[in-house]
Amino acid sequence: MRLYHIIAAIVMVVGPPAASTLVAQQMRWPDLQAHAATPFDEELVRIDDERRSEAGELDLYARLLELHLTTLEDGTWTSEGADEVCRLRVASTGAEAIELLMEDVHVPQGATIQFFALDGRQLSDAMALDGAEGIMEYSSPMVHADEAVLEYRQPADASFQGRFTINGLDHAYRFVEDIMREEACHVNVACHPESNGWEDVIRATVRISVVTPQGNGWCTGTLVNNVRQDCAPYILSAFHCGRTSTAPQFNQYKFYFNFQYATCSGGSYSTAQFMTGAQRVAYSDDYAPQYQGVGGSDFMLMRTNAVVPDAYDPYWAGWDATSISSVTEDGVCIHHPTGAPKRISSYTQTLTTGHPMTSSGLLSHYRAKWAATTNGFGITEVGSSGSGLFKPHATNGPVLIGTLTGSSSGMTCANNTGTSYFGKMSYHWVNNPNTAALKLKNWLDPDATGTLVLAGSAHPCGAVASVTSMTTPEVLGAWPNPASTILNISHTSTGVAAVSMTDVAGHLVKYWRIDASTRTLDIQDLPNGVYALTLTTVQNEAPLRTKVVVQH
Repeated sequence: MRLYHIIAAIVMVVGPPAASTLVAQQMRWPDLQAHAATPFDEELVRIDDERRSEAGELDLYARLLELHLTTLEDGTWTSEGADEVCRLRVASTGAEAIELLMEDVHVPQGATIQFFALDGRQLSDAMALDGAEGIMEYSSPMVHADEAVLEYRQPADASFQGRFTINGLDHAYRFVEDIMREEACHVNVACHPESNGWEDVIRATVRISVVTPQGNGWCTGTLVNNVRQDCAPYILSAFHCGRTSTAPQFNQYKFYFNFQYATCSGGSYSTAQFMTGAQRVAYSDDYAPQYQGVGGSDFMLMRTNAVVPDAYDPYWAGWDATSISSVTEDGVCIHHPTGAPKRISSYTQTLTTGHPMTSSGLLSHYRAKWAATTNGFGITEVGSSGSGLFKPHATNGPVLIGTLTGSSSGMTCANNTGTSYFGKMSYHWVNNPNTAALKLKNWLDPDATGTLVLAGSAHPCGAVASVTSMTTPEVLGAWPNPASTILNISHTSTGVAAVSMTDVAGHLVKYWRIDASTRTLDIQDLPNGVYALTLTTVQNEAPLRTKVVVQH
């Protein structure tokens, strides 16, 4: 057996991909100093790739090369209208694509980064650098060029000059140019009848960009609901995907929503809807080399640093953590094989219990066999790791019952009779060799209600108010609305509470810690726009939400 790992993916950019070198083009910024990463050693990487594959380690599509730059010391600063702009020219000769890792990020509200070719062509959309408070790591978009200009912008009237450090460059060397690199038998999630009834959990499935000390790769995950139904942005995947990632590197992960073809036969797709950064909050802690690397059910639960934007049309998948030995209902796996656009694989045989290493005696996984369907034969591949296994439920709709660890060695479209192994939700719940605080149950049922089956929802926290009694509703009011400088709030919270404001992209823009007497909030520094106002008490009651328009 061999664990599934991540090997590749492509990121769409605005405009055509840049040529492999841009030096010969007319430069828009002729005086910008070029900063080159340490050279990429193709032969050493090839040898290490072979070693990693034989050892069952994470397959990488990009290698982290040394590059140390700071905006304050190495950037070229200019004033352009209402903005202060800093530009850095970076290069890694021969790369199919590049991505920058950042740390020590201290920037004012409204700060953005964007990539351009040397001749001024736009290579990426502008991305806001406004992560959660206390988060100082970030990662840039991937761009298809081996040399580019990183442009940082901030408002000219900002209260301080932003700064960050580039602590490395990811040099992509394989599996980023050809989007159809996975096996040809796969079924797109736009295909019918395969996707019929699974539309919601398809929306819950995300592609994950994993950052490790050696380089980058990809896995699959699922946005999952919890018993409090408070829209907590929990994403469930496989522990082997992020086993070697450090806490700062989790802040550099990316989570791509709705990366899928428009039609069954292909068509357009987009990678524009992504979030950056997460914290790993629970995991199986079951690495065991004697069992092919897994001595349990191989799960990892992350919480993204920002809330999921409504514009992404997210769905929080339901789940079934009931301990059962076999599943007779027909179901599906939804995944990103080799990091490609989202696919759906179908099983029609009964799921049985086992483990990738039979001799372990562990009963931590479901064993799935894939079936031919109308539009293909959807196996799983590298990059599918962490993806969700779903079955129908009579009263709760589609529910998540497992996450992918790996498959039989050599599974291909031509050799499609192998077995895929999914760590059971019931084993994730309490049975792994992890500490009590890391059990999945503590996070998805934090109040110990005993719930084992939970339905999914597109709006699990959609209600603005929750009722604490028949006569005293818990509400959050805000006026004037629109507001310009001061926002008055009314609430019935009696203790200390946290109040936050997020923009339409889900980024945190304001945070206050209030008590029962607090009735006004200062919002004069916020730009015009629509914001979500959320109040959460320290007693962890259901959060209260309302919308606020800022208009100066």
